[in-house]
Amino acid sequence: MSASLQLALGKGELTLQSTDPHVQPNLNYNYYQDEAGEDLRRMREAIRLGVRIAESSNFSDLLLDRIMPSDEELRSDDLLDEWLRRNSGTSHHVSGTCKMGPDSDPTTVVDQFLRVKGVQGLRVADASVMPDCIRANTNATTIMIGEKVADFIREGR
Repeated sequence: MSASLQLALGKGELTLQSTDPHVQPNLNYNYYQDEAGEDLRRMREAIRLGVRIAESSNFSDLLLDRIMPSDEELRSDDLLDEWLRRNSGTSHHVSGTCKMGPDSDPTTVVDQFLRVKGVQGLRVADASVMPDCIRANTNATTIMIGEKVADFIREGR
């Protein structure tokens, strides 16, 4: 059993390490860094709920032992937070690193027609333009983005 945090409040950061396009950028997910601690609270709740479900009579014939987290980690928010920080990973396809949005938002990179702001003749048409991570596989949405930008180009927008 596992838990997945959908629509995390914390935001990651993608930064360039070099002007050389062959050098991979640095991607820091900044897990559990939202100021209110809401992402950690939600994950603690999800893990504890999963444990309660697994320990219910409905699963007694299927499950022998829980491997982790330990009983001690489950009893303490601080210990469970440490466990979450050690054991969490992404279940999402990265998106939003080249965010689409209005000129009034200084964090956006492309406009509603997926034109890169300040660069003539360049568009971006992939999951990076999504302003937020969708709560589904990104494949169908990314295909739609490609189809839509093709329409924009045909229409001269």
